[in-house]
Amino acid sequence: MTVRIRLLDGFAVTVDGVPVPAPTWRRRPAGALVKLLALSPESRLHRDRVVDALWPDVTLDLALPRLHKAAHYARTALGHRDAVVLKGEVVAFFPGITVEVDALAFETAADLALASDPPSPAACADALKLAGELLPEDLAESWLEEPRERLRLRVTQLLRGAHRWEDLLRLDLANEEAHLELLREAVLAGDRTTALRRYARMREALESELGITPSPEAVVLRDRALAAVSSPDEVVELSAELVERDEELAALSTAIRSVVEERRGVVALVSGEAGAGKSALVRAFVGGLDQRIAVALGGCDDLLAPRSLGPFRDMAAVDPQIAEALDRPEDALPGLLRVFAARPSVVVVEDVHWADDATLDAIRFLARRVPGIPAALVLTFRETGTDPAHPLRQLLGTLTGPAVRRVTLPPLSVDAVRRLGATSSAQAVEIQRVTQGNPFFVTEVLAAGGTGVPHTVRDAVLARLGTLSVPARTVVERLSVIPTRAERWLAETLASGDADLLVEAERSGMLVGGESTVAFRHELARQAIESALTAGERVQANRVVVDALLGHPEVEPSRLVHHADRCGRTDVILAQGPAAAREAARLGAHRQAAEILDVVLRHHDLLEPAEAADLYTRRAYSLYLVNQYEAALDCAQSAVTAAEGDAVLQADALIVLSRVALFARGPLFARWASARAVDLLDSGGDDARLAAALTEVARAHGNLATVGGVAEPSELAEQYAERALTIAEALQRKELEAQALCYVGDARLARGDARGEADLRRAITLAASDSRAENRVRCYVNAAGGAHRTGRLDDAQRYVAAGLRAAADGEFFAGQYRLRLTAAAVQACRGEWDQAITGLRELLASPGEPGLMAALARSVLARLLARRGDPAAADVLAPALADPIGADDTYIAGPLAIAQVELGWLDGSLGDLTDEAQRALDLAAATGHRSIQAELAVYLQRAGLDVPGPTDPPGPWAPTLAGRWREAVAAWAAHGDEYEQAVVLARAPTSAARAEGHRRLAALGAVATLPAV
Repeated sequence: MTVRIRLLDGFAVTVDGVPVPAPTWRRRPAGALVKLLALSPESRLHRDRVVDALWPDVTLDLALPRLHKAAHYARTALGHRDAVVLKGEVVAFFPGITVEVDALAFETAADLALASDPPSPAACADALKLAGELLPEDLAESWLEEPRERLRLRVTQLLRGAHRWEDLLRLDLANEEAHLELLREAVLAGDRTTALRRYARMREALESELGITPSPEAVVLRDRALAAVSSPDEVVELSAELVERDEELAALSTAIRSVVEERRGVVALVSGEAGAGKSALVRAFVGGLDQRIAVALGGCDDLLAPRSLGPFRDMAAVDPQIAEALDRPEDALPGLLRVFAARPSVVVVEDVHWADDATLDAIRFLARRVPGIPAALVLTFRETGTDPAHPLRQLLGTLTGPAVRRVTLPPLSVDAVRRLGATSSAQAVEIQRVTQGNPFFVTEVLAAGGTGVPHTVRDAVLARLGTLSVPARTVVERLSVIPTRAERWLAETLASGDADLLVEAERSGMLVGGESTVAFRHELARQAIESALTAGERVQANRVVVDALLGHPEVEPSRLVHHADRCGRTDVILAQGPAAAREAARLGAHRQAAEILDVVLRHHDLLEPAEAADLYTRRAYSLYLVNQYEAALDCAQSAVTAAEGDAVLQADALIVLSRVALFARGPLFARWASARAVDLLDSGGDDARLAAALTEVARAHGNLATVGGVAEPSELAEQYAERALTIAEALQRKELEAQALCYVGDARLARGDARGEADLRRAITLAASDSRAENRVRCYVNAAGGAHRTGRLDDAQRYVAAGLRAAADGEFFAGQYRLRLTAAAVQACRGEWDQAITGLRELLASPGEPGLMAALARSVLARLLARRGDPAAADVLAPALADPIGADDTYIAGPLAIAQVELGWLDGSLGDLTDEAQRALDLAAATGHRSIQAELAVYLQRAGLDVPGPTDPPGPWAPTLAGRWREAVAAWAAHGDEYEQAVVLARAPTSAARAEGHRRLAALGAVATLPAV
């Protein structure tokens, strides 16, 4: 017998090729029963699940007769007595016969098409031929919501894989990827009208659906359409100047041809050890470019605190358009993108391993958008000598995909050494052995001459230095303390005005010069000479440099601080350091700002208390942004002490202390600091500062530290946030308004007020124009958390994705970590445990100081592992339990105690109430944290301990504690929490519910929970 059922775009049944007439299904329950069974695994379902789906509001004793009647009418319609069989507690459809269901066939085809990475567009298109709307005549049936959403997700994934962007927009008008690809398609086709129409549609959809504006990449594509730029057939010619670098030159040339011909940008990563010839390769590449290709060159400096946006300042010195872009810091990065998009461009940034934070942010920003413009971004860097926590490593980790090309420079061969000038094969072999084929070392050895081969680069460089006259050698030694390059006027000043000494050094090959600058042939040569100086010689050389720089007011303060620190010029450090740090922070180079202020604050005893307090506060904030919580906390506390007696300065310090403390010590510490700031400002008349302080109090009372799916309502959070919002609106300060709205929205959602969602979306919209990544990302963090805690899991994932995109343009580690933690919590909630476990492991392995967020991540990971019976669960949780930081804060101690209790419940080791659990209960009761109290009580009760919950538990914990299991299951379903639903069902009083709970736990892989329930 062959039975086929159509559920897509309508309902129909055929038995042995004979259609069952539609009028026979006039009795709705009979058709609904067949549809439900057809969608079930093996076309069978437990009786209670059938009843719950078809008659949810009827008791079991009343529903069973209805079930039998529906089965009877279904058998009559199908003409077979075994069409629907009720045996024991199972309802089966044509048992023993394979039933073909079009919806299940589509799911199977979709899964096969999506299994490859990336999916085949043809396979996705073939799978889509089987798609359709699931039972469109039954839109009101609640039991169809989950399978309908599941099929819709498959269709969305297939449309993406098949590149059917218009069809994807019909399903999801706010799909940014689809809008972007359609816009790009029109721009590349030269269809200006269509491109602008698609951009307008994209902007309207994103603003109305998500409250956001199009990405900078979309703006660049729009600008290209407006400009309607056409490009000639630019040609790249290879240079034969280098030895054994033809393949690498060819790779770069291929990349630029892609830019010219396809109008799609590339990112070229040129790596190699120091002296490998990266700069020489780039010079040869640039020298072979067609003159119609715009070239922008810049390099990073090995300074104490490198110049903020140093490479782009180099470019600005020769390109007025780039200079104009940098003159508007709030729009500098989009401005640079517009310049490079205007015509085919090659943008070279050398020595990225020395880049400041602002430069790294600019590279991140450009690299993410270069594929949409006709430009090649060429980055050179050393892969050796950087530890995993180095910002370069984090940057490289984000540079992946088809637009990224990697060029690695290998050592030179013996043959190459011979071609470069070795006098014999034997000498070439020996030089290659000693130098390991390092091109710079090889050329220095050959230039040094002599009969022996120097054993180090330093020996080879010093041998060449020894050929200079004493006066020229002195000038070169002075220049060696200046990283990267020196202005020619500065070099001549160090030569006491004798330009002939520079000519001598240049002719020897020790220096290379241009019209305006002088530099060593390689940074290795400079370092070799500097390292050969005595301490006194280095100090004296830096003093001469400082004196020379002081005579030129246009010199950047950061350069003066670098040299002043190396020669003990405290007066210069104190005079120039604060301004240098302020400029670095303004441009987003917070790591460099903190380093400069560290140098200044070593002399805090020479500063006025007010200035010291201000500098400590600024350094604390910069350290917070670059994820150095402990140092930030120390600085903020020093600022509070130094500002004693000055209410405004002390309030500033306390606001930063609160912000740092929330993840360094916990929300309770943050509450104390922010409340103290409010007390200081309440009567001071500084409304902007007061609004900021009130927002921090609301933040500390909110749910930012909540990783569970149930929010903790807080009247105080809402009151403080609303007061901050009122002030911000009166001041017309959008950035303050956005931050206040975050916590108004969070507090409203926590108490079930749906207006909170609109508050959070408005916060995102207001923050979109804020130049500070921190403020933009914080809005997404709160929106994602709010969506998670109200069961809007799809929204939560969208906000996480959007927040991570916003964070990718700048370094705000805390925001990125919190977003990734929310993503893992959402996956855990959905039952996507493999993805959640992988994400949490990656999060815990990431470099940096996550502070107390690591403890929260450990609590979630340990619980997931324990449910699966993984013995590593205890080891994951142990470091967090052993850390005393946060032990007195219920937001930290609570989740850790709950995790510990669940582990003990699952492995049977929890005999009595542990000290940690009792302490967590006491802390939660003392602070009124009912959500922690409730969850802890539930898990202790599951472990057999009689522990009462709070009087008014929030969310699904209320029916769970009260034993109202049906209500609890529904509440957890509304929150999207698969595990809690399953556990409640598995402990329910009816055997059918328990069986369903066991089935769900087994499907989750919760093998350790099954015996525990």
